[in-house]
Amino acid sequence: MSTETTAAQGLPVIAGNTQLLGELRTMRRQNHLPHALLLHGERGCGKKALAKWFAALVLCENGDDAPCGCCKSCRLIAEDAHPDVTTAEHSGKRMGFSVETVREIRREASVLPNNGDMRVFIFPDADGMSIQAQNALLKSVEEPPAHSCFVFTAESVGVLLPTLLSRMTAKTVFQVTAGECSEVLLRRGYPDAEIQAAVSRFGGNIGKCIAYLGDETLRKAADCAAELTAALAARNEYDMLRLLTAAAADKEQLLRTLELLDAQVRDATVLTLEGTFPRLGCDRASAEKLSSGLTPRRAMRMHGAIREAFGDLDGNVGTVLTVTALCTALCDA
Repeated sequence: MSTETTAAQGLPVIAGNTQLLGELRTMRRQNHLPHALLLHGERGCGKKALAKWFAALVLCENGDDAPCGCCKSCRLIAEDAHPDVTTAEHSGKRMGFSVETVREIRREASVLPNNGDMRVFIFPDADGMSIQAQNALLKSVEEPPAHSCFVFTAESVGVLLPTLLSRMTAKTVFQVTAGECSEVLLRRGYPDAEIQAAVSRFGGNIGKCIAYLGDETLRKAADCAAELTAALAARNEYDMLRLLTAAAADKEQLLRTLELLDAQVRDATVLTLEGTFPRLGCDRASAEKLSSGLTPRRAMRMHGAIREAFGDLDGNVGTVLTVTALCTALCDA
C-alpha cells in the first residue's frame, strides 16, 4: 500500500515509505519534530519531494491532519512560494554549497518567521557539501534558533561530518515497489509500454524511471550499460570494445554509461556477498550473470578501472583512447 498526497492538493506525491511518513506525523502531533533532519537514500527515490512534504508538515496550519494540503501554508509550499521555506542554491564544480551561501542562511535563520512559528531551510543533494561549508553550518545546527528547522538530503550519511551528523535525526528513504512506481508513472500520463521498460531497468526508483522516460541519452546509456555488463560477465572483449566505442561518440552518453556500469558492478558484488540486490544499476539479469564467479578482488579491480576512466575523461583524454584502455583493464581484471 502506498501513502500519498493527492494531485489536487498540490503537494508532492509520496508513494510508499509509509512507516517514515507515520513517524514524522507522530513527531508533529507530539511536538517533537527534529530541528535538523537528514533524508538519505538512493538517488531518485524521492528525497527532495519528501523534504518539501516535510516542510509542509512543519508549517501546516492544520495540526490534526498535517500536512493538509489545503491551508495557506501548504498551498504556498506547493507553489514554491512560501516566504519561510528557503532552499539553498548549489555552486561550484561539485554542486556543493559555498561558505557564503551557508553564512547567508545562518543570518536568515536568526530572523523571525514571516507567516508562522517556524522557518525551514532545505539543503538538497548535500553529497557535495565541502568540509568548510559543513563547519560553517555546525553552530546553527548544534544550537539552532527555536524557530528554525534544517532539512538535508543525501545519498549516504557518510558524506557529512560526524560532528554535524550527530546533531541530526537521520531517516532512510526507500524506493517503492515496482507496482507503486508504475501507478505513479501512469498518473503522470506515461504510456504503459514505456513505463514497463523503465521499471524493468530501474525497479521502484521513481526518479530514475522518470529520467529514463524523458532523456534519450539516459535510455541509450542504460541499454548500453546492461549489454556491457552481460559482455563483461561473458568476458567477451569484442562486444565490450564495440559497445564502448559506440558510446564514445558522445561524451555525455559515455559518462552516463560508465556511471551505470560501475553501479552494475556494485550490484553484482553485493549480490555475490550478501545475496541481496540493491539495484544501483539498471539491469538485474545482467548483474546476476556478472555476480556468478565474481570475487571481491576482481570487483575492486573493475571499479578501479572505471574510476580511472572517469579521471582520464575529466583530464580531457580522448574518449576512444579512454575506452580502449578501459576495455583492456576490465578484461584483465
